Amino acid sequence: MPWDFRRGGNRTASKPQSQSQPKPQPKPQENCDPSYPDFCIPPNSPDLDCKDMPRRRFKVLAPDPHGLDRDSDGIGCE
Repeated sequence: MPWDFRRGGNRTASKPQSQSQPKPQPKPQENCDPSYPDFCIPPNSPDLDCKDMPRRRFKVLAPDPHGLDRDSDGIGCE
């Protein structure tokens, strides 16, 4: 309240406390190829093509063992 502020009283009571907590980072999926972080492709899986993939336009990191990012722009199965 203004009169508390003027007297040097509780200044934090007038400000709402921020309860923001950092977002938890997603844990890397175990037994998944790190070249495809958007979803899990088991490492050492048989050769896959885009027609075998459940999604399109996903992130691809090097190395791309299945060749899903043909133009090397970091996006697979465009």
